[in-house]
Amino acid sequence: MDSIGETPSQTPSAEPTPSTSNSQNQPLTRGKTDPAWSHCREDSVSNKKVKCLVCIHCGKRIRGGGINRFKQHLAGLKGETTPCLKVDEQIRFEMLENLKAVESKKRSLKERSRGSDLYGQDLRQHEEEVYMQDVEDIQEIQPPPTSEVSKGKKVLQQHKKGKTIGTFFMPRATPGGQPSIKSVMQSKETKEKVDLAVAKWMIDASIPFNAANSAYYQTMFDAACSFGAGYKAPNFYDLRGYLLTKNVEQVKNFVNSFRTSWKETGCTIMADGWTDQQRRTLINFLAYCPRGTIFLKSVDASDASKTAEMLYKLFREVVLFVGVENVVHFVTDNAANYVAAGRLLEREFPTLYWSPCAAHCLNLMLHDMGKLDEVSKVVGHASKITKYIYNHCYPLHLMRKHTGGKEIIRPAPTRFATNFIALQSILVQKDALRAMVTSKEWTLSAYAKESKAKKFVDLVLDSIFWKECAIIVQLTEPLVRVLRIVDSDERPAMGYLYAAMHRAREELLRRFTRKKKQLILI
Repeated sequence: MDSIGETPSQTPSAEPTPSTSNSQNQPLTRGKTDPAWSHCREDSVSNKKVKCLVCIHCGKRIRGGGINRFKQHLAGLKGETTPCLKVDEQIRFEMLENLKAVESKKRSLKERSRGSDLYGQDLRQHEEEVYMQDVEDIQEIQPPPTSEVSKGKKVLQQHKKGKTIGTFFMPRATPGGQPSIKSVMQSKETKEKVDLAVAKWMIDASIPFNAANSAYYQTMFDAACSFGAGYKAPNFYDLRGYLLTKNVEQVKNFVNSFRTSWKETGCTIMADGWTDQQRRTLINFLAYCPRGTIFLKSVDASDASKTAEMLYKLFREVVLFVGVENVVHFVTDNAANYVAAGRLLEREFPTLYWSPCAAHCLNLMLHDMGKLDEVSKVVGHASKITKYIYNHCYPLHLMRKHTGGKEIIRPAPTRFATNFIALQSILVQKDALRAMVTSKEWTLSAYAKESKAKKFVDLVLDSIFWKECAIIVQLTEPLVRVLRIVDSDERPAMGYLYAAMHRAREELLRRFTRKKKQLILI
């Protein structure tokens, strides 16, 4: 009777019992027929008898629910547990198919039990319990007995609990088994068909491929997969109708959720004036608080004269929309009409203060420097060099060859700093450009005989041009560095602005030690 009451996994053997520490580091597969047992190990919680399953891929501890909940963890299903982020895609697919098969068999068993009520409800419940124990095999394995007394107690307890048919047979040699080549190839082919369908739709609709970088791209497919087969996508009228309206309402609710943060910490309103490609004058209003920055509204001011009174009324309307008690700071451009409007705003609302945009102030400084005759002359010569190179294929090829593939024009953070950043880039490639126009490849080419090419060579070999270019770069480089800090989106720049301006001033004084009188106003 004792041999019948014990499972094969509990039969003592002559081999030594492995230590507890070694057994905890290995996947638990003895006596387990479910494939998920090969991806976990059992562990106790706080030295108690409560057992939990530990994922060997990510180390996640899952308490309760048995192997079925652990399979949901491997399959990436949300709800009862968190998905495993480190498991292989093939294992995830295998666990998902296993769960589907279990659910399908459970439904078929219930349907069969409804059709036959010959032996009553108790027998049907017993059949379901036996089936689930045999399929999921969530019975815990106890360590081998150390004495005959404990062995007898364990056998008695197991007889009281009852045994399933599956416990009287030897487990399979390879729990879980390896997926067949056919199933793997079918899953790959199915995924490729879906990928091709998505790509074909994007190509046909002329959707940019970087749209796949959207945060809602994968979410869309997850929602469609959760619906199951037979999902019909929304048509043109649904998208432009009630779905668009619902999204607008969601955005409004999201913006309104920031009002709680505004009441706690206050906020800064930023008025950003700019001109689009159609030459329309637009003013964007944004609200900043520790929680983040959100867009409030955009105003088309093309048909209005942007006087101080007009801007003041517009700013006042935005302040009232956000709430006077929530606004502590208002930031605008440094133009004269914006300055006057900001002063009027401070006069009406004493609880807030106005300040000009630091980036705009630096832009105006660089813009005024660019108006100087000495600077405009050097910038003009540099512009002729870059235009000639980028308007001719062979000179562009030679330039890239001598510069190692580097360009002499770099994107600027703002339009006013473009010329000075271009001067920095040209000055860095001074030796490469000179080597280019004196190389054998250039002198033997047909371009070297043209009149425009000769003027280009004269500018490149002009030592006075390079000397003046170096002086201008020395003068503007500290300011451009501060502008990059202010325009950066990586971190808030207010805490670094004053220190950066102080360093820029000290750097200019150091570079021009013999001409401090010329820099007395900096």
